[in-house]
Parts: sequence; C-alpha cells; structure tokens
Amino acid sequence: MTTVTLLIFSGRPDPTWELTAEEVSQLVQKLRDVDSAEELSKLGYRGFLVQSDDPGMPSKMIVRNSPEVERFLLSTSKRVLDPDTIQVVEQAIE
Repeated sequence: MTTVTLLIFSGRPDPTWELTAEEVSQLVQKLRDVDSAEELSKLGYRGFLVQSDDPGMPSKMIVRNSPEVERFLLSTSKRVLDPDTIQVVEQAIE
C-alpha cells in the first residue's frame, strides 16, 4: 500500500489518500531520479509525504522541487481535495 499526504496545513490534519496499483506503477517510474527532500517547518505548502510498502518504492520520502512528480501526485488527489486547495498547490508548484 502506498499513501500520500499533502503537507500543507497547520493546526488541522493534512489530507491523506491511498494510490491505486496503476498510480503506484506510474510513480515508481517518475521517482527514479528523485531524492527525498528535507522536512520543512514553515506554514503553507511543504510538499508530499509518500509512504509505501510496495515493491520498488521507497518506504518514506518527501517530494518537493520536482514539479513533474508533484503534479502527478496532485492529480491523484482529486478524489479527496477541494478545488481551492488544488489551486493553491498548483500555484505553489509553479
């Protein structure tokens, strides 16, 4: 199972969702040349926390400053995030 947490809120829980097997397969390919970012303790968008026990996936990593991967992860969130939050994250990625 691979879960993604959008690191964005302070004072309330960050949204988390599970990736489908197809999404995990796509993500494995996208993460080949991406290193985990450091955790930030600032307000606002701080990236995506990816946690996994799926083969080929790191057990835990933070994705930030990798626009292609961030946009992909954001595209998988549409079933849990509201349009306003999606827009804020899209602007932060750019």
